Amino acid sequence: MLETVPEFVDRFMHLVEAADGDPGAPAAFCKLADSVASLVLSRGPSDGVLVRCLASLEQVAHESDDAEELVGWSFLDSLCPEDLRRVAPWLGPRTLALADELESGSFDQRSAIDGRS
Repeated sequence: MLETVPEFVDRFMHLVEAADGDPGAPAAFCKLADSVASLVLSRGPSDGVLVRCLASLEQVAHESDDAEELVGWSFLDSLCPEDLRRVAPWLGPRTLALADELESGSFDQRSAIDGRS
């Protein structure tokens, strides 16, 4: 993600500094949600950054075994409902599906079935 969205590097480095080391991927995705919420409000010259952020998020949603945790719980759940509504037009199909699963509560049901907590 940092390669795709180099504008996020400074914010990530502040996160690393605050955590006194590796903050972990979930914290980074929460921070990305804050950045995306700001970008979607400004929608000026930052549109390209917003598109790259969400394209990178979609790639994680497709490729990561931790997509539910990172994209669902860490990113999507960090957005307030209004920000999620604002960002929805830029979300890819897998990310939208994860948003729907999060809203319907099926993450909790699947976790219980799989034995995860």
